[in-house]
Parts: sequence; C-alpha cells; structure tokens
Amino acid sequence: MTKRASRAALALGAVLVLATACGQARAGTALPNGDQASAYVGAKFEKAMSKLENSILDARDVTNSADAYFKFDDKWIHSVITSARTGSPESRVVHNRSQKNPDEIIDTFTPADGTLEYVYLGPTYKSLEPTAWVSMPKPEAGLIQPCAWGGVLTACKMADAVDDSYKADKKAVRGAKSSADGSAELTVNVPFSQFLDKRVELLPDSLLKEVGPQLNKSVIPTTIKLKPDGSLTEFVMAAKFSGDGHNIELNYDFRFTGKATAQDLPKLPDASQITALPDDAAKQDFYNRLAQLQGN
Repeated sequence: MTKRASRAALALGAVLVLATACGQARAGTALPNGDQASAYVGAKFEKAMSKLENSILDARDVTNSADAYFKFDDKWIHSVITSARTGSPESRVVHNRSQKNPDEIIDTFTPADGTLEYVYLGPTYKSLEPTAWVSMPKPEAGLIQPCAWGGVLTACKMADAVDDSYKADKKAVRGAKSSADGSAELTVNVPFSQFLDKRVELLPDSLLKEVGPQLNKSVIPTTIKLKPDGSLTEFVMAAKFSGDGHNIELNYDFRFTGKATAQDLPKLPDASQITALPDDAAKQDFYNRLAQLQGN
C-alpha cells in the first residue's frame, strides 16, 4: 500500500471508529460546541489513528455509490460511480456514468482470477480502440490497495481532506452527536484549499488559476453518518460559496448501498470482441489518449 493510500485509508477508518466512540455519548444529545467538543472529538480521533486501517479494508461483499457534482460559475460536471466488490479472492467492478452526457460511460472490471483487467468503453470513447472492450495487465498492486480502486477513490480523497484539515486546525471537527438508536454523526469543516489539494475534484489549470485567497479559505461542511455498529452510512461534502469573483457549488456523496453478489459482476464478451493491450506501455498510451479525449 502506498503511503498516500495508507494515510487515506487510515483517515477514513479514523472517522468510522471515532464516530463509534462518539456514539457512546448520551443517546439523542449533541456534544457541547466549541472548545470542549473539539477537545473531546480530537482526543478520540488521535487515540484511534494508529488502529483503524481495517475499518475500510474489512468492507467486503458490498456495493458503493459516489455521486459527485461540481460547478464553477457556469461550468459543471456531474458523475455517479457505482461499484461492487465480492468473492474470496475478490473481484471488483466500477461503473462510471456522466449525468451531463449519457454517452460518457466507462466500466472497469478486475476479476480475482488471471492477470488481466478489463475496461468497457461507452459511445463517447469508441474511437480509442476498435472494440468496446479492452483488456490490459492488472496493476502491480493487484487488488491489495483499496484506495487505488475507483470504487472507493472518492471516499479516500474526501477522508484525506478531512484528515489534513484536522491536522491543520483541531477545531475543524465541529460537532459529534448520537441518536437514540446508537447511530452517530460528525460534522467537519474542510477548507476549499484542502479539497483541491487532495484532488477530491481535479480541476483544469484554467480554473485553478482563478482560485484566489477568498475561495481557498471558504469552508465545506462535511458530514459523516454511521450506523450503531460504527459502519459508514454516508459521507457528504456539500457547499455553496463565492469569492475572487466566482461562484462555487459542490456536492459529493459517498455511501455503502448494499450487499454485493457474483451477479453484480459483468460477463465478458467473446475474446474476438476484446482489444488486448499487451503490456504496461500500451496501457499507459491508452490512458493518455483517454485523458486527452476527456480533456477535450
């Protein structure tokens, strides 16, 4: 696991276990606001940091959804990524759908067996290869690094932004409350600068150069909701703000949606309908061409 992936996994695990601890507060009551709340939540956060990697790694046979919307003045994007991971050893599939252009479709399937992973190209990307399906060598890390996988990538970036926001300012964690059923909710303020630095959304240079000190200081309220057993229900960043002569609106919503089974995995077509990329060089060339097409 890379250092960045490990830190992101730890960060998401941290908020999961942290909120479990917060759920032990008196049911149906919020913790005090201000310094007392920050000290309480911060202490729980710091105590848990070294123990929590398994909080994300243990999520097995699950389906996920990540709904991502970002608007900069009149420019906007909106995508929904749904995914499933199931089996032992594990297979994974990711479905990426643009809500702006229904022809922007990309699916990635990494079966547990074999040395290949597969990409399905929707109509927008059909010029990249002669067939809709493409095969390529699996990443060297295989299926080991959860935060390198598209199904949880958004959540890991969000968690990384939360983690660094807390490290920069302990008062970034604004509140924690429990409900009568034992569920818990955390609220964290994430500066827009951290959102950009952790690439929750990767903006083109033409927009990044328009971001000045007012936008960078703007705060994104982030909410983490958990079930009574401490498992994640929903992880949301949502905000509207203005600054430096621009208007920003964003909403990022990650959640576990259910139990995955083998029926969630795709059936591959005949080999004649799959373009084989033989090595990592061909794979890199494919992704470079894909990025250029997406940029256009």
